[in-house]
Amino acid sequence: MRIATLLLLAFLVVCPATNVLSGAPQQKDVPAEVESARKALESARNDLNHAGGEWGGHRAAAVQHIDQAIKELNEAEKFAREHHDIK
Repeated sequence: MRIATLLLLAFLVVCPATNVLSGAPQQKDVPAEVESARKALESARNDLNHAGGEWGGHRAAAVQHIDQAIKELNEAEKFAREHHDIK
């Protein structure tokens, strides 16, 4: 039991040290703020699609801008995954 306790203690001491030596820890998932922004954009797109009226073409343009913003978030996530910023 004493050896197991010492091994566990040694493991706990060594593991955090390897993270410190390897630089900044990688983020494992998309930040909650990004997911919140994505949901807000999707909600806004849905609201505009159901708003009715054309508003001189501005409603459709706003939907296109929202679609472009969502596309940019997708590209940012792809970049972060490729560069190991997130899994």
